[in-house]
Amino acid sequence: MLLFKGIECGIGPDQLQDIQDIFDELIRSRRMEAKSEEAETLAARLVSLYQSGIQDREALRQMADFL
Repeated sequence: MLLFKGIECGIGPDQLQDIQDIFDELIRSRRMEAKSEEAETLAARLVSLYQSGIQDREALRQMADFL
């Protein structure tokens, strides 16, 4: 589940699903609780990166590694 508070994003359902899939992969690989503050920060970062133009799935994964 993609968790973030107060973020408005003009992202369509297909794009949101891509972000969700990446989020799910990352929290699983990091053994992170989906409802943790760390996961919320990750979700917000993924959305922000996507909105800034980084829309390639692998690029999003790599950029998220800098968290």
